[in-house]
Amino acid sequence: MSKTVSMHFLSLRCQILFVDDGNAPEWQFHEELKAIHPKVQVHRNEKRQGLIRSKVIGAALISSPVIVFMEPHCVVSKQWMEPLLEQLALAKDHGTLVMPILDIIPENNFNQYVPANHHIGGFDWTLTFGWKALIEQRNSSYKYPNVYPTPALSGGIFGIWRDNWERMGTYDTNMTEWGGEHIEMSLRTWRCGGRILIVPCSRMGHVFRAKNPYVVHVPEVMKNTKRAALVWLDQHLEDYYKKVPYARRIEAGDVSERLRLKESLHCQSMDWYMDNIYPELRAELKK
Repeated sequence: MSKTVSMHFLSLRCQILFVDDGNAPEWQFHEELKAIHPKVQVHRNEKRQGLIRSKVIGAALISSPVIVFMEPHCVVSKQWMEPLLEQLALAKDHGTLVMPILDIIPENNFNQYVPANHHIGGFDWTLTFGWKALIEQRNSSYKYPNVYPTPALSGGIFGIWRDNWERMGTYDTNMTEWGGEHIEMSLRTWRCGGRILIVPCSRMGHVFRAKNPYVVHVPEVMKNTKRAALVWLDQHLEDYYKKVPYARRIEAGDVSERLRLKESLHCQSMDWYMDNIYPELRAELKK
């Protein structure tokens, strides 16, 4: 790590904010969280806003130039932050998003820790995320542990420059609860001048749960996914409908604001994304 980058890190203001999204009293733990460290703060949404809006609310409440979004069911390893910050510092245009490797903590045994392989993230024509090929299979010249590009975010764990977060339109806040926002942001990032990198030197354990501990309304997830499709799939919207025919009947709300954002950012087409970033998705059309 260069001295210049190291000195840049020292200038960053570190804040740790937990968002209590309308939790019941027995699940709040505010005082316990604040007792961890003087930098820890807690914000409470008195009414549940959902994961997507809660992240937008939380990001607006901190002042640091870099935002690292995380989830409470994670355990970080030592020096997990520095490799992420180094890659962000190297991004002259601030257009880079960075992800750690997400190792596996089994839900039924928190004492276990299973290192994950270094796959790329992707999705199919239902806009459902999945871990795809190993980076060595995709790029025979790849040498571990170099950073590598991924076509898609796996979820909401990533680092980003604040100015880029705001310039790029944060999240679509007409999406509700949870789901679809990571696919939307992946398409928006790559097609509007940015890139997404996985940083293998940064690792954290993630509890992959069999089911969410909170209520997830599937129609809301489908609404979110359709909003992403309406804005970003261009002439390939019908390919989405072929895989998810009932989505035609879903009322997804007005997406004109997000279409204006897309136009203002001078974004590339869906065909450009498949040709240059994620050719595997085009190959699925031929199956």
